[in-house]
Amino acid sequence: MMPEANVVIVSPRLVRNSFFIIPTGLIIAATDVAIAHHSIVPFDQNTFIELDGVVSEVLWRNPHVRLKMRVQNDAGEEEEWELEGDSANATARRGLTRDSMSVGNRIRVAGHPSNRGLREILLTNILMPNGEEYLATERPRPWRWTEGRAGVTSPDTGSGSSIFHVWSFEVLHRVEEPFVFTPAAQAARAAWDPFTDMLALRCIAPGMPNAMLNPYPIEFIDEGNYIRVRIEQWEATRLIDMVSEEIPEDAPSSSLGYAIGRWEGETLVVETANIDDPYLDDAGTPMSEEVRVVERFTLSENGTRLDYEVTVTDPPNLTEPAVEDAAWRWVPSIEISPYGCIPE
Repeated sequence: MMPEANVVIVSPRLVRNSFFIIPTGLIIAATDVAIAHHSIVPFDQNTFIELDGVVSEVLWRNPHVRLKMRVQNDAGEEEEWELEGDSANATARRGLTRDSMSVGNRIRVAGHPSNRGLREILLTNILMPNGEEYLATERPRPWRWTEGRAGVTSPDTGSGSSIFHVWSFEVLHRVEEPFVFTPAAQAARAAWDPFTDMLALRCIAPGMPNAMLNPYPIEFIDEGNYIRVRIEQWEATRLIDMVSEEIPEDAPSSSLGYAIGRWEGETLVVETANIDDPYLDDAGTPMSEEVRVVERFTLSENGTRLDYEVTVTDPPNLTEPAVEDAAWRWVPSIEISPYGCIPE
């Protein structure tokens, strides 16, 4: 049975984003969970709200599923709220598809509210009229009103000894070494507006390193002199040169750059340069031609987990190298799906 409360503010999440001004005028951005993935930037992750209302519009697409719902506020007035979930690919892996709901359905939802005073939330949970609860995100989230749906949050994990298969997202990227911005980078970030400047809203795919920092599956394919990396988000493909010991002088520039790799035991080390992309992240941090990215992919002993560490050096915008980490896990049933972005 659907709970009756309309809007409930619940306890804050443990995710903290804080900014510290230091005497030199530089800014350090310290986060427990990095905010590069573009859907989470305009939302307050320190707060959860719940809404109970009627679905008035359904847009099932990539990069984000969007719903609208009519909600009655405490004064008895009807308000329209916009709800943003993960991609259609991500929700499908959680069992939630275009056919799961229709205009007129009465649902309960939970998520993070807009940090700009808008009637918008970043969806995490949806309770359907039949009492079934779904997660609207690929990121790990607890069930709120039920005990969950069997097999959705804990699929069987495979075992093996190779990096060469599809990896499913497990841990969203986190900051190890804070991003310390130069004054020029500070100014660019301050002028950046996620509602107008975010390239993903126009289905323009991000470059490195942001292309790897997403909660979607990736695949490694051994092609001898090269390793091909397929990334579900944006249907991006990287080639890692496993022959060259240095970036070739005539290597072309692109948004994904030119990558060379080597093995250090069970760890694949990848160095990328010649990156031609305006942004380091989805928060408006600029990126120069001097940027260098070093990645380390480390296979666990039983072959079920792939730990990831990325170090970014960009002197015009970062006063020191910034380091983030993440992880994928092997779930044999997971495959890379077509993405097909539709501009917002």
